[in-house]
Amino acid sequence: MAQDRPVALVTGASDPEGAGNIGYSVAEAFAVDHSVLLADLRDPSASAARLGASAFAIAGDVTRLDDCEKMVAAAEAQGPLKVLVHAAGITRPATRIENLDPAEWDHVLRTNLTSAFLIARAAIPTLKRAGGGHIVLVSSRAGRTPFAIRGVSPVATKAHYAASKAGIISLTRALALELAADGIKVNCVAPGPVKTRIMPKESYQAAAASVPLGRMAEPSEVASVVRFLCSDAASYMTGAILDVNGAQVLS
Repeated sequence: MAQDRPVALVTGASDPEGAGNIGYSVAEAFAVDHSVLLADLRDPSASAARLGASAFAIAGDVTRLDDCEKMVAAAEAQGPLKVLVHAAGITRPATRIENLDPAEWDHVLRTNLTSAFLIARAAIPTLKRAGGGHIVLVSSRAGRTPFAIRGVSPVATKAHYAASKAGIISLTRALALELAADGIKVNCVAPGPVKTRIMPKESYQAAAASVPLGRMAEPSEVASVVRFLCSDAASYMTGAILDVNGAQVLS
């Protein structure tokens, strides 16, 4: 029965068109042996239905603490919450900093970084009650080092996006230190370009050219690393940042 399984809560997991989504692929990876709650601002019911009886759905805004608390409560209602994967996030076009609207800066930071704090804050007491578990946050290659868009002059970066994803890395390490004694392991993945709905297909060739492996990642390739981090094979790992970007971070 699904209620006898450990529960994984995955944010940013709606993929109704099947266009590609890291969060959905993570949910799919856990649905094999977990009850999975898919959470997203866009109603993820159709996505959950594709995963079968072990998957459930809730719509909510991860930038609101009350919605995060509702997500956690809905997950705990299905059984012991053992895994939180925060894959929700947005990106925006590259803009020079002197032209960047402060409201846009705030929006990106709140959606990508503050949301990670809020969902983790909401889940920690529940993970403790379950005797420990795993938190995996999704950063980006841009969180490692900002990158300039090739062929654009003057140079423009995604400073707001890079700052938010760098913050995810530091938040991961802070959480890992605070929660180690509670048996809660906290790790992070830093993908490069991934074939998802937010990546325009016309940019695939240029994105692949920026990766030493010569191609973009499939969402499932990121999901498999997340699954590893929540497995017994990673039992001594916490506070780790794993680059899943085909060595793009080195190029």
